Amino acid sequence: QAHQQQFTVLESPPVALLALQVADTGPLSNSALRAALAEAVDRSALFNVIFQKQGAITAGLLPQSLTGYAFLFPAGRDLSRARELRGGLTVPRLSLAVAGDSAMQLAAQRLALNLQEAGFPVHVVQAASAPHPDLALFRLPLVGNAPSTVMETLLRSAGVSVPVLVQDSAGLYKTERDFLALHTVIPLLDLPRACAIGGRVRDLDLRADGTPDLADASLEDAP
Repeated sequence: QAHQQQFTVLESPPVALLALQVADTGPLSNSALRAALAEAVDRSALFNVIFQKQGAITAGLLPQSLTGYAFLFPAGRDLSRARELRGGLTVPRLSLAVAGDSAMQLAAQRLALNLQEAGFPVHVVQAASAPHPDLALFRLPLVGNAPSTVMETLLRSAGVSVPVLVQDSAGLYKTERDFLALHTVIPLLDLPRACAIGGRVRDLDLRADGTPDLADASLEDAP
């Protein structure tokens, strides 16, 4: 809409990870079912349709720009594999909690459709009315410059305590890979902040956290 109205859109680096949190108790205590969920999500649909190609598709916790290895986590959808992992198990109706703006609501509805195609009956509920959902859609903050710090902060925001004791890329990759293998957090998209500006605005930049930097900004006189 901003582009259609002739605004210039400034976009920050990734400031949040869109992720699906999966309970490891109750009907999803079976690790194969959680793995099936991870195979069933359609990140491309979220990226192209819901978020209008803002940000980047990811299956890793940390952005590619921060680690250099995020591409090693496969992000494609494999519905056949999801059905194979689910096997013949009948899954009870699952709750998917979401809070936030219309984009988050639409993303939750899209994920519910994805999971239903894999044999998981899912209904979307508001987070305020579901204190212990089976699934929850979150934006998790990507804060800091050191990958280990960003990972710890992100997981803490998801309610997970996983101390990151290594600093080198190989150690970080192993820590991330081992955690993601639990399928209790399923990364979906790296999301930026965006700012639409009119044609009279000059030299406005966005900081790394997505907030406007007005230091050199100016406003041209109206014609």
